[in-house]
Amino acid sequence: MSIFIGKHNRLLIGTSSVIFSLCFVTQLLGRQGQVASAQLIPRKILALYKGSENRTEEVNEIYQLAQLPLNNLGLVVEYADAEQELPTPEEMSEYRGILTWFISDQMKNARRYRHWLNRILTASRLPVVMMGHMGAYREYGRKISNLDVLEVKSIFNLMGLTSNLRTWKAENVHIGFKNSAFYDFELNLSSDKVDYFYDIRSKRQNNRVLLRLSQNGVRNDAAILTPNGGYIQNGVIYRLDEESGRTQWYVNPFLFFRTVFACDNFPIVDINTLGGKRTAFVHIDGDGFSTISKIDRWHLCAQLMQKRVFEKYRLPFSVSVIVAEVDSAYLGNEETVQTARRLFRLPNVEPASHGFAHPFDWRTGKVELDSIPGYQFDAKREIVESMHYIQQQLLPPGKSVNVFFWTGMCNPTAEQIQIVEDHGWYQINGGAGKLDPMYPSISAFAPPYAQVKNQFRINARISNEYEFSDRWLKHYDGFVQVVKSLYFTGQRNPLTPANIYFHFYSMEWPQSWAALRKVLQFAEHQDWTFLYVSQYIRMVNDFLHAEIFLLDEDKYVVRSNGFVRTIRFLKESRGINLAESKNVLGFAHQGRDLLVHLNANQEHLIVLGRTLHKIPYLSGFNRMIDSVSVMNDTLQLTVQGFGDFKAVLRNMLPDQAYLVKSLTEFEPERQHNAKRCPVISSQFGKENLFYVHSQADGTLKLKAFIEGRTVLIITPATTFQYVLAKFRPWILGLILLGFVGVHLRWVRTRDRKI
Repeated sequence: MSIFIGKHNRLLIGTSSVIFSLCFVTQLLGRQGQVASAQLIPRKILALYKGSENRTEEVNEIYQLAQLPLNNLGLVVEYADAEQELPTPEEMSEYRGILTWFISDQMKNARRYRHWLNRILTASRLPVVMMGHMGAYREYGRKISNLDVLEVKSIFNLMGLTSNLRTWKAENVHIGFKNSAFYDFELNLSSDKVDYFYDIRSKRQNNRVLLRLSQNGVRNDAAILTPNGGYIQNGVIYRLDEESGRTQWYVNPFLFFRTVFACDNFPIVDINTLGGKRTAFVHIDGDGFSTISKIDRWHLCAQLMQKRVFEKYRLPFSVSVIVAEVDSAYLGNEETVQTARRLFRLPNVEPASHGFAHPFDWRTGKVELDSIPGYQFDAKREIVESMHYIQQQLLPPGKSVNVFFWTGMCNPTAEQIQIVEDHGWYQINGGAGKLDPMYPSISAFAPPYAQVKNQFRINARISNEYEFSDRWLKHYDGFVQVVKSLYFTGQRNPLTPANIYFHFYSMEWPQSWAALRKVLQFAEHQDWTFLYVSQYIRMVNDFLHAEIFLLDEDKYVVRSNGFVRTIRFLKESRGINLAESKNVLGFAHQGRDLLVHLNANQEHLIVLGRTLHKIPYLSGFNRMIDSVSVMNDTLQLTVQGFGDFKAVLRNMLPDQAYLVKSLTEFEPERQHNAKRCPVISSQFGKENLFYVHSQADGTLKLKAFIEGRTVLIITPATTFQYVLAKFRPWILGLILLGFVGVHLRWVRTRDRKI
């Protein structure tokens, strides 16, 4: 990680990261000759904004529009103010490119920025992508000078462009050429939608013009790909609807960024997919916990939520409480305390904190529960004391709380995020998004994280019922509309994880409960990989810090903290050489892409190709699998999670019966080819056994219900064992009939003698 925290510290962090990475590759390969050829694949994009345009790391065009597609290409976006000190070319070894998006032609320290940009374009091979305006025509608040013109033209010249730096109102503009692959992504760009005409043209033959405009014989190349970057001018990137504030892309951002940052042969860290299926998680904010439900006007919303949701649906839930609302020393009572304890005892509930007094604005200290006598906002009390109270007063033995859900505006400072990180906890909320059917666009959805100075806040992904019900003022059944957002974001590999996000107050009204029930029923029947929110957060954290090395052609090393679980290769028809790869669970193809499933290790070796002899592997699964080990024909899987577990294994023995033994509480489903056998006892405690049968091509499908950490041992079974298990009810029935027959014959014989 090399966020800008001062020149010397930044250089130190970058250097130590490279040294540690080389040590890691040495350890994995064990041969110095291969280490020398190992090459770190840069994953970071330096995104520049201008503070003078009232932009910050969290409020700028790149965060609001471009970061999501960039993240989905496996790229980590880090922000910096272009008007402040920027890293030198020598300090940018971890960066894949630079992206700027400015809205004006003036800049503070414009000359310093132009000299820096000139050095980047001449001394490094990093692509520079300019969107909107070049941004540094003149010094902030001054008129443009001849020196300004010369330096700006020099930068354009380095990119193979020419310009007289003139702009005028577009009238009678004609679109001379428009690349249909790159344009008309969400909205068709027509000439009447072009507001301004820029005097910018491509002058190199190896440039690729994507959009060409003309006006009265004057040419304007409005979108260009160059060998060292690209340029798209204001007005032809997206459309902003002034009335609604909604945006829609003209340009295909996925294709544009994939092309300009050379991502086609790039191993993508994919957090939206796990086990070949869409990642999903459910989390609940604590608001409304103690509200009396209008459904029966008797129970608390939390009590009905437990009975009707947490105990009924076979899904993992991450559930938070507001401590002051529960604690009997403040606004709670014995009933709220006992309700919270019962709720957190459920095996499918992961506990979390939603603060002490629910701050509305973390930067001003305004809190929602302002009726607590003498309470003044205290970030440590909101975070640390609330977590400690939940741990010490509400949780059963063996459970721990390690997740904090931001409250209100979800706008913590970097220092407040650091409090969470210092305790080894995880944090989420903010961001999110929902589909506007009038203006359907990927820009409606936030990226997985927001940078806050030198910290990262993890975002929720889909809006909760508060946003779908006009801020809980009317349309209490509005949350059912979230299904449209889930469908929309399920596209494009997919766009985001499926996030079901709501509050306890969804149980306040009959119509709000009816909407929530429909959403949960929809989610329960989707083929998604459900996680606890802490697992998802750890995936995002690993996305931010993972390193990928190219060892040799088609050989990659992935280094993380063990929660990078999917690597995606775009347009890759080959599979994985399982014999040479290390810590790889398996692979599958999704459309034209190759998905590689990784285990929980921190180091992975991926070798593209094919295995000469058959080795069993996982092609798909819907809960987090930490490891798979193979010895002879026996496999051992370690699974984490809760709910209906499904997995598909390939290259098993064809047309073979297998015995599956679980070493934890594990109840197989009575469906398809899985037949339950009696529970037996051993040194491991209770074990559950069932049999499955592989198909003629060696495919084996597992289906079961899991709760917590489960170890499955899969071994070939004899025909006698399989037949005994499969026809056990019939055999028991025949034996019983035999006993009945013998008994009847004995009775008849006895009666005759009498």
